[in-house]
Amino acid sequence: MLSLDLNLNKRYESFCLRVSCPQEGLSFEGDTQYVSSCDLCMIVPTTRIKITLLKLLHQIVTVSVGNVTVNGSITGYTIEGDRYFIGIAVSKPDRPSWKRFLGEKTWLSLHTEARQVSL
Repeated sequence: MLSLDLNLNKRYESFCLRVSCPQEGLSFEGDTQYVSSCDLCMIVPTTRIKITLLKLLHQIVTVSVGNVTVNGSITGYTIEGDRYFIGIAVSKPDRPSWKRFLGEKTWLSLHTEARQVSL
């Protein structure tokens, strides 16, 4: 079972981001459920992804939000009703820019609910 480490002191309010997978010629948008300095979980309606996510596991993807673009890989997903919860690990070389982006955000949430993303 793959999972994200969701035990953090900081949680950010949801924001929209775009994920592209050049190998599959696929891109989709979704909102974040969980964000840390090294990974994230996003919520995407199932209607936005036209292929099975099994094909995308461990594939390199590009994550874009605002003027920040980082690479990562899809580590796992779950389906709840008509939504995917997709876990993405940010690649090590891109973590400093991802941390800078998160550090600029002043909208910390006190909400401490943690979700488990697994395959």
